[in-house]
Amino acid sequence: MSDNQERNSAVNATATTSVHHAQLQDLPLSAVRRLYKGGIRPGELPRTRVQAEQMLEKIPPVQRAGIDSKSAGVNAQKYLSDKHASHIKPHSQGGSNDPKNIYWENARDNIARGNKPMIWQEQMRINAKWHFDNMMGAVKAGFQAAPLGAAIGAATTAPFSMLTNALRVIRGEISAQQATVETLKDTLVGGTVGGATAFATTAVAAACPPIAIALTTAAPALAVVGTAGMVYEFFQILDDHKQAVKTYYQSLTQQELERLQQIENELIYEHTKNLEFLAEAKAVNEDIKNRPITPGIEGAMKRYLESSAIAKSLGLTSADSKLLTDSQLPHLPPNS
Repeated sequence: MSDNQERNSAVNATATTSVHHAQLQDLPLSAVRRLYKGGIRPGELPRTRVQAEQMLEKIPPVQRAGIDSKSAGVNAQKYLSDKHASHIKPHSQGGSNDPKNIYWENARDNIARGNKPMIWQEQMRINAKWHFDNMMGAVKAGFQAAPLGAAIGAATTAPFSMLTNALRVIRGEISAQQATVETLKDTLVGGTVGGATAFATTAVAAACPPIAIALTTAAPALAVVGTAGMVYEFFQILDDHKQAVKTYYQSLTQQELERLQQIENELIYEHTKNLEFLAEAKAVNEDIKNRPITPGIEGAMKRYLESSAIAKSLGLTSADSKLLTDSQLPHLPPNS
């Protein structure tokens, strides 16, 4: 899998990640009423809109997050369903309804405390529970987003991996079966990258509203980057194929030239040997022609023996000429 494919999988998974945090206008009417009047005694004035927004922000971010404004509002309402607006300093001791004096707390814990002030250990417990709920909710949101991210990552990777490996088959680098295996591997890696990216992005964005806002703002630009990256990757694959084919044919041409050079060297070597043989044969021929001629049978026999010896020195045998006998000729006594 190429770096381009990994990058495109991650960018496309991020671009399609959608995290919204509920605003007052997104909440059902019952939840809005809780923000304005939660913990307020009958006859007292409700909170202002700013204070209601502050009460909304006291809900852990992931508990008021969703894939859109509607789901975010439903999640916030679900969180508030078993919560009380608990006062740190109770009404009986002059505590106000200002959000700074309020925690969203489980109803049974608030009821059990009664009119007692909230001690610092209880506040620490509520804060720890707030952070724990936020963290666990972020992990849950990440897992929920991972399958879609994995699908986007796989869909981003598969076509380009298929094209790359198909061209490798055409070039003869791998078999069709190997191409299928490589494509499946790349698709799996692309899905893993997309799923991991969606998990991390969603978890962080759900737990941190400013990041969610930045992600929503950047989503169109990321979509453009992802599309441009895929277009670039397509042409890059074709260009790599073109270069690979060019290199292949250059390699073939070089091999052919080397083979022709080898043949030429062999021909030159054989020609040189033939020239040397002809020169040697010419010298032998001159020796034969310039031999002194002795008259009579003894002279003829001597010349025959010399010619036979010369022929044998050149590699000729009785199989090449009937005049070359392997047996010794009878010795003729000298003329007295």
